[in-house]
Amino acid sequence: MSVLKELLERKKILEREKESIKKYMGPYEHDKNLDEEWERINKELEEIEKKLDELKAKEN
Repeated sequence: MSVLKELLERKKILEREKESIKKYMGPYEHDKNLDEEWERINKELEEIEKKLDELKAKEN
């Protein structure tokens, strides 16, 4: 599998995980573990976006 496909697949998985966490995190309920997981997912999504941008720039 190409790097691009791997990154896109990982991005999809993380977005699904984020949606699952969102269901359990109400506006007034915040579990420390869910908050930490939310931050980890966001950080990894940012890194994936940067890598995708780099790959797209190399293609052009």
